[in-house]
Amino acid sequence: MNLRTPLYLLVLSSGILAAVRGPVQAGDKDRPLRYGRVAIEGGAIFNLWDEKGKEIAQPAKGQLVAVYKEPHPGWLEVEVPGGFAVWVFGRYLAPTAEADLYEVTGSAVNLRPAPSSDVTSYPLPQRLQSGDKLRGIELLEPQKPLAETWVRVWSPPGVRGYLKSSAVEGLLEGEDGPAMWAASLAKLPAEPPPRVAQTRPRGPSEAERRDAEARVALEEARAALERERAKETPDYDPIEDALNAVVARGGPIAIEARTELRTLATLREASALKADLERERARRAEEVLDRQQDVWIKSKEKDPLGGVFAARGVVERRTGNEGIARFYLRFGGNISCELACSSGRYDFSTFAGTEVGVHGKEISSRTGELPTFEVARLEVLTVR
Repeated sequence: MNLRTPLYLLVLSSGILAAVRGPVQAGDKDRPLRYGRVAIEGGAIFNLWDEKGKEIAQPAKGQLVAVYKEPHPGWLEVEVPGGFAVWVFGRYLAPTAEADLYEVTGSAVNLRPAPSSDVTSYPLPQRLQSGDKLRGIELLEPQKPLAETWVRVWSPPGVRGYLKSSAVEGLLEGEDGPAMWAASLAKLPAEPPPRVAQTRPRGPSEAERRDAEARVALEEARAALERERAKETPDYDPIEDALNAVVARGGPIAIEARTELRTLATLREASALKADLERERARRAEEVLDRQQDVWIKSKEKDPLGGVFAARGVVERRTGNEGIARFYLRFGGNISCELACSSGRYDFSTFAGTEVGVHGKEISSRTGELPTFEVARLEVLTVR
């Protein structure tokens, strides 16, 4: 929109100007750095320092602007006399005795370039405070209560937008910026001209809606990835499908989704490596058991009394960290089995250091490493 016409819609007479106070009053810490003019036709002021942002004004060539800062290389934060036509949600406004004049009832209330609070309508940098006054332009949905619809208003003094620095030229030598600014405000009419039909701002484009939906899907996939990676056995397949769906949508969000897919691939590799290590540990443990069983069988074959007893050897006592004594048979220099006697018939401590032969049956191992024999009968072979 061209500011030459809409600037006249803002009522800034001496009395009304005092009532319509802005959220940012120009004090010692918030004065313009300089003043300038719009140097080109068709220059746009945005809500962000990005041409992909929302346009909030199209000042005419020669329009006076106050420059406050350079927030990003190539961009200036600027204010224009009369403000911008922006949107505030009606829940934070209250009517006053004067027609089309609203009072702000909330704190840190956003001014948005479009009647929407989603990511496509990022708010302007300044916020409204309780008691600020705003001149209304139109209601988005007049049939609804004020608290349930958006209101298009003129921003009060102190609200700025972003203009490309290449679209601004300096004042001529000898021109007084503050005086020219005051004169521009004084030229604004005391009463607005008759209301003309306002062009309703367009809603989000199809591309913007797709990007917003893709953003939601991406954030959901990221959250699922964080939950899954904390599990012992994560299932990344559904997350990969969700990220591929975001990539298929295209647009800028697809780039972020591809980054998450690379992260997912790294996590898959780490998970596969962990599973390989676990399998290798299990395989080696099985090999140890097999070798121990083989040694046991071979020792029994070499033992001339191997067919007489279920097991034989020197009784050896061991006490673990828990203070419980366990008894084993040592045969051929190696521990061959553990002894158990659930009936209490034998007190193995009395046989410690004695070579014995035992009859009984092999039961489930207590440790998983050595066979355990339930002793039914014990014979002393030699005493050491």
